[in-house]
Amino acid sequence: MLTGKQRSYLKGMANKLKPMAQLGKDGITESFIAQMDQLLEHHEIVKVNVLDNSMEDATKAASEVAEALDAEFVQAIGNKFTIYRQSRENPEVEIPGADNTRVRINRLKKQQKKNLKERITKKGGRASKPLHGRRSKTKRDESQKQS
Repeated sequence: MLTGKQRSYLKGMANKLKPMAQLGKDGITESFIAQMDQLLEHHEIVKVNVLDNSMEDATKAASEVAEALDAEFVQAIGNKFTIYRQSRENPEVEIPGADNTRVRINRLKKQQKKNLKERITKKGGRASKPLHGRRSKTKRDESQKQS
């Protein structure tokens, strides 16, 4: 259940979004629910456009879809509605006042993966590590032999 502040935060995020799905004359079908499930898993917050030829009301359709997908209803304005569900695989949206431990853990895992990646040149070989002002071991040995 979302609090007022959390819902307000999500409304602000949804304001910038364009509708990602359309609800047509067939109404809420199993294929529409499956599509919404995939969209919610990937994007976490989804805006849907209810077309004029649909017999559904945006608010009623939003509540039905949210109930079917175990999601949260955010808002309905005109013929558009927005729903939210935290991703199970890859949570990214951090909501103020909520338990965001899964989001933080996911970010740490991504950061560790970035750090572990090996640098590769454009031709596909391994990139060498810069010396940052230090001499290589062979040059150091040569300079010690000369002195």
